[in-house]
Amino acid sequence: MKNKNKINIEMHWDKLVVPAQTSCDRSLLIELTVIGQPKDKNNKRPPVNLALVIDRSGSMVGYSIEAAKTAAKGIVDRLTTEDRLSLVSFDARVKLHFSCLSMNSIGRSKAKAMISQLYAGTTTNLSAGWFEGAHCVSQAMDDYELQNGHVLVLSDGMANQGIEDPEELKMHAHELASRGVYTSAVGIGPHYSPLQLDALAEGGDGRLHDTETAEEIVDVVLGELGEISNTVARNVELHIRSPRSVRLECLSSMREHRSGSLLKINLGMMQLDRMKQVALLTEVSELSNGKELPFEAYVTWEGVDSAEQHHSNTVNSVLQVVSVMEAEKAKVNTEVVRKFADIWEASLAYRGMILNERNDFRGASMLYEDNLEHVSMLVNSLDDCDSRVDRHKSAGIQMGREWSGRSKRESFDLAKKRMKSEPDLRQEDFGNWHDRLSN
Repeated sequence: MKNKNKINIEMHWDKLVVPAQTSCDRSLLIELTVIGQPKDKNNKRPPVNLALVIDRSGSMVGYSIEAAKTAAKGIVDRLTTEDRLSLVSFDARVKLHFSCLSMNSIGRSKAKAMISQLYAGTTTNLSAGWFEGAHCVSQAMDDYELQNGHVLVLSDGMANQGIEDPEELKMHAHELASRGVYTSAVGIGPHYSPLQLDALAEGGDGRLHDTETAEEIVDVVLGELGEISNTVARNVELHIRSPRSVRLECLSSMREHRSGSLLKINLGMMQLDRMKQVALLTEVSELSNGKELPFEAYVTWEGVDSAEQHHSNTVNSVLQVVSVMEAEKAKVNTEVVRKFADIWEASLAYRGMILNERNDFRGASMLYEDNLEHVSMLVNSLDDCDSRVDRHKSAGIQMGREWSGRSKRESFDLAKKRMKSEPDLRQEDFGNWHDRLSN
């Protein structure tokens, strides 16, 4: 019997009551987990259709290009006969080394030989290399009736030829993702453009990874293959229906669509036994005592080996409108507040660093100033509230001035991963995004 995976969904509130005749905010945390059985020899995963797109501009010379080659060969060793691999490299020009190659013994030998021939060249035409990789996986989807494909881009620089605008890159990546061609990106060293690579990953329903050493590059590239292989749900969409007197704001950077009282949030892909957390700031208008505010949530998704639609169970929750005194006395779920605050902090950091990277230092500083009161009120019930508020202020100062190099790229990557519940695929523990604020 074919294994069927399910997505479990839970709704958690900081408080289950709101004060009457007073507008207020509540913190809603939704946790989703794919429940199922690991794949075994009798339950094979769908074939992997992957294109590696490797930057071979002049700055990649040395350990970067060599580590990329080592990681690419590691990918070859882990793929099976049913899998298809393409290899593209780019500097000012794009070179297609091989396309849709079956990873049987002959294919693996050929792939490794051609990977060994990679060398560093001149400037960086990121978009042209990426488009070629996307074309390869699209061709494999057509020729071999594969449901989807993945492009993995490795780069240590900033595009200075072809499409350079992050918004345009994101638009093209989203268009390809809607056709089943997903993109992830690996940034290498202190000089890559987080805006350009993140645009590919955001639009492409993939992930951005930060690396510095050869070991980290290998960890991430092989880890990304593991994420692809462990993916069991795609086009995951969270549906939340709320009363008209309520406004929901998703604090994570996710595509969303509103239709009346229904909010739909696109969560992209999910892996087996991996939890995703979605933080929703819930703004409640003034209401009379005794009212009830009903909420319902459910998830829809597609499997990775078919376009069949799946639907989770619907979960329901109710907020009670009570007197101001009752609301003040109501117990606070500090565990929910802690998780919610962590996501909000990471979301502000992600948005702040995007503004900082655009040299909009005033905008980044204002982002933190505008949210200081809200954050202070949220964390007031936590035992580390003072240190969290101090960290918020420090982050606002850091974002409001010039910031570059490794510390910023590490913080950008770690903040986004916390905001989106994504794993750090490097073997070493790199701590939290805010550990680098003083560097």
